[in-house]
Amino acid sequence: MAGHLLMTLPFPKPEPLLKALEGAFPSLKITYLRHEVKPVEAFFKHDMHIPPGDLYFPLSTLPSTEILREATALMTFGVVPDPSDAPNLRYIHFAVAGTDHVAHKPAFKDPNITITTSTGGSSIAAAEWVIGSVLGLTRQLFQFKELQNARAWGSSVLAPPPFTLDGKKMGIIGYGSIGRQVARLAQALGMDIVAYNSRPRLTAEDRKDRNWYQAGSGDPEGTIPSAYFHGQSKEALHSFLSQNLDIVVLSLPLTAATKHFIGEEELSVLNAKNPAILVNVARGPIVDQDALISSLKKGAAGGGLLAAALDVTDPEPLPVESELWGLPNVFVTPHISSVTQQTVIRAYKILQDNLVRQQKGEEMFNVIKKGSV
Repeated sequence: MAGHLLMTLPFPKPEPLLKALEGAFPSLKITYLRHEVKPVEAFFKHDMHIPPGDLYFPLSTLPSTEILREATALMTFGVVPDPSDAPNLRYIHFAVAGTDHVAHKPAFKDPNITITTSTGGSSIAAAEWVIGSVLGLTRQLFQFKELQNARAWGSSVLAPPPFTLDGKKMGIIGYGSIGRQVARLAQALGMDIVAYNSRPRLTAEDRKDRNWYQAGSGDPEGTIPSAYFHGQSKEALHSFLSQNLDIVVLSLPLTAATKHFIGEEELSVLNAKNPAILVNVARGPIVDQDALISSLKKGAAGGGLLAAALDVTDPEPLPVESELWGLPNVFVTPHISSVTQQTVIRAYKILQDNLVRQQKGEEMFNVIKKGSV
């Protein structure tokens, strides 16, 4: 495969992964440009044993005009050139699953540029975060860690008493790559899974996963949920939320239609029969944060949420004055649920698989359909 692959990423130059690409595509020129150093670097440098890169540029700027004009393919987090500045660019691969932060760029409307994401690459890590967070809340692990920090033995039973996850019902809104892996892990813990999507999944063929996924992970055939729900109306969503759910996991994309998808009404419906745990690994604005805080402050005794696990907030970073920090029934992390060495390695694997498919004239994985963003 001839051409020029430009890579603009915020972590050290991954020599082993680049060598694999070079070996697979010896005629493909590869240029690696590293962004300014980010805190995320610490997650990769130690375990991958790779040296720091020597080419840097700020995240807000673009590579040189000469490189952009020559590039035929691009791997990036968020550097997206205007098609007029990169006339030979035909393929963009994002090293992340979500592209809402750059979906307004002209490249997303250009019919000559194929855009793919790393959907599926982060699902294992994100699903582990979901289950770990839920276990931390339900088994009161966070409270016991506070007792440990205080060198206090405490009581063998805190109030309210903890509960196990077997027999509980989990609702997953957005049954994509992350949702499917969450379902796989939750099923192993004895939970009943129900799924909600905007469009129907009525047949076995409809329920199959069309995106890239790691072998042995996820729910490729879509057979785990005991029931599928769908709709694009409040009535449909409320019907799903009224299914006596113990845990609701949000793993849907942020769009104009999903902003404040979960608000005061939805939280009231969700908690009408029993207090639930809300988990958000999607995007912060999908939840009306004022309504979320209000429901958490009410708590189980007041008809609100039992607890929440939030890897995303609105805004990010979460302001120091936000009430979320001090609520005892909340676990918050800084949008890191998918940050692992393996996630980055899988992003490269998806790129390599797609370049092979492109070379063979086959359909690539995780292609963003024009007009769908």
